Amino acid sequence: MAAPLLPDHPIPFAGSRVDFSDMDRTDAALERYKANELASCILLHRGQVAADGPKLLRAAPPQVASLALEEPGLIFLGVEGDGDPVFAAALKSDDMLPQGALTDLRMGGHTLAPDALALAGRARSMLDWHRTHRFCANCGGASVSDEGGAKRVCGSCQTEHFPRVNPVVIFLIEHEGSVLLGRGPGWPPGYYSALAGFVSPGETIEEAATREGMEEAGVSLSEHRYLFCQPWPFPSQLMVGLISKADGRDVTVDPKELEDARWFTRDEVAAVFDKTGQAFMRPPRTTIAHQLLRAWLAETA
Repeated sequence: MAAPLLPDHPIPFAGSRVDFSDMDRTDAALERYKANELASCILLHRGQVAADGPKLLRAAPPQVASLALEEPGLIFLGVEGDGDPVFAAALKSDDMLPQGALTDLRMGGHTLAPDALALAGRARSMLDWHRTHRFCANCGGASVSDEGGAKRVCGSCQTEHFPRVNPVVIFLIEHEGSVLLGRGPGWPPGYYSALAGFVSPGETIEEAATREGMEEAGVSLSEHRYLFCQPWPFPSQLMVGLISKADGRDVTVDPKELEDARWFTRDEVAAVFDKTGQAFMRPPRTTIAHQLLRAWLAETA
């Protein structure tokens, strides 16, 4: 059974209170949402989100619609828990924003409140999808946003396209009280993390972890245990977190995949997390690798 996360550390990018309103996205409904005096729009620029500390900066949708926006303009994220409509848009310029207002979600997402981080992650994923899917995969014709950004429709063949989420298995490898962590080429000095890889067609998440463990580190894995998953908006992935058992300590690193892979004892990992040791640089709190390591420490205490 998975160890529970501490209550003050919810899964980053998850837990949004927004109702996506998938059943209420007619043109009339969207105009009604935009006209709501409590409607707001969060603002992004080059993948970063406008924020003031833990809160997202917001503007009225009509005000944002008059600005120079990246395609597709305003998208409707849904209705927040208090009933207020919320939109998102990518600005072509950050001139209207206060200096220093843009927050990088990958490295600075921990500064946002959990609800704000979840909302910003959804907005970034949706806007990135629109930016990279402007043409129809069926006939190559130009597509346009529809239903407030919930889908795109080809202007030539009328094929409908919907945002996709790519499943990625991320697995913490354990063996007799230690964990195997790897580092990719070009990562910051000392940074190690759990191994991960995309799930291929025809695979279960367990099969993907077994394959990736052998390909990347030459480790034979079994007894995979699912713990939790995380939306990861870079650009749009679902990180599926496992703990997997290795049948031994021998490691053969594939240099095309990893720069290094090392075993770390529980004491070394615990010391990194309580800041009394420096065996490696821990993954940021916004990552599921961080949460997997914390959960492993909790269940092996």
